[in-house]
Amino acid sequence: MRSWLKRFFDEFLLYSSQLIAFFVAMLALIPSADALPGASFWLIAGFVVIQIGLLSVQGHDPFLRVIYSFITPAGYALVRSLNGGFILTDMGHMFLWGGALYIGLFQALTIAGRNRVINGIAEIMLAIGSIVMFVFLYFYLDLRVGLSAALGTGAITLANFRKALDVTSFPHAFVAFVASPQHAFFAFGSATFATLLLANRVRVLSLHSRIASLFGEDRLATKVPRPAPVISEEVQAVVLSADILDFTGFASRLSAASAADVLNKYYSLWGLVAEKHGGEVVGITGDSVILVFGLLGSRNAAEEAVAAASAFFEAMPGFRDELQFASLPPFTGVSVGIHAGTVIAAALGLPGKRRISVFGDAVSVATRLDSLCREFKQEVLVTQAVFSQLGIDSQSRFDRLGEVLLRNSTLPVPVYGLK
Repeated sequence: MRSWLKRFFDEFLLYSSQLIAFFVAMLALIPSADALPGASFWLIAGFVVIQIGLLSVQGHDPFLRVIYSFITPAGYALVRSLNGGFILTDMGHMFLWGGALYIGLFQALTIAGRNRVINGIAEIMLAIGSIVMFVFLYFYLDLRVGLSAALGTGAITLANFRKALDVTSFPHAFVAFVASPQHAFFAFGSATFATLLLANRVRVLSLHSRIASLFGEDRLATKVPRPAPVISEEVQAVVLSADILDFTGFASRLSAASAADVLNKYYSLWGLVAEKHGGEVVGITGDSVILVFGLLGSRNAAEEAVAAASAFFEAMPGFRDELQFASLPPFTGVSVGIHAGTVIAAALGLPGKRRISVFGDAVSVATRLDSLCREFKQEVLVTQAVFSQLGIDSQSRFDRLGEVLLRNSTLPVPVYGLK
């Protein structure tokens, strides 16, 4: 229930449904001769709730996202018709139907598209569209307030009121609106707010596109590998081990298909992070992922590993939104252990299907450190071997938490966690 409510409010805040809700509230709050009765207002509000609810559950389907976007406009038109006040060319109707079509189509394109250029264009158009809709909403609010006041004092008739709200009167009315410095400043503020609001949505869609692209192409398994070390060679490297916290309990609440989908998206995110920071995903077992940095002798392997972990956790809010966007519940968290040491790099697997993998004490220590995150209540733990290779700026981000006895070590080893 809590997950559904979060998806509901995310849909309201991130996917432009709030514009329609604000519009409906505005119609109810401004008194005029053509105001809707209270019961009609709540009926329209019900359509808004139904639309947002359906989009929060099935909005990941491009076709349904477009169709469901018209629920409130259709409901508003129905209620207006039942009250005898439906005018097809009213600016309000144009706003509802035009906005629903514009936002629905471009959102569907970002969901269905697999071309990053097309997705990027769609995201830009979404941002521009929301800014325009925010400005129009304020313009329409100001226009309707002024007309309602004039209608109330008898300065204009109901026919004049409706004519002024007709779409044919828009150019003249909007020019008069922007001519006021106060209105222009407020419109700029509304546009700024819309830009900030849509920036979060663009981030979610960008992550969705990148993960879908990575996983859809199965690049974790098929991408051209970097030059590999000599088979069965000992290499000094930095190993990152990551696990999903309480994944067994989390997976027990899902169907087999949903659990597999969550894991595949999780793997894909680590693949993106590894690719960006010069690492290699060398092991995937259940919810455990092993990354290795410095196989080619990089001097900044420790920095790259820590940067990769930081990048992963920075992407987690968007990743959780991506899971909810696909109607999948987010997991509670991820633990990461990082250790520097000697690994054995070798081509492992059946004949014809071998790929470079690593094993050795450094891998075991990173895995052990990963499991200790629960004990220390940390997301990331690094050993002294990693900490000593970091620059001063990176070291300042860590605190020494204590000492632990690691594998093949007779003395306790200091461990560090992020501040």
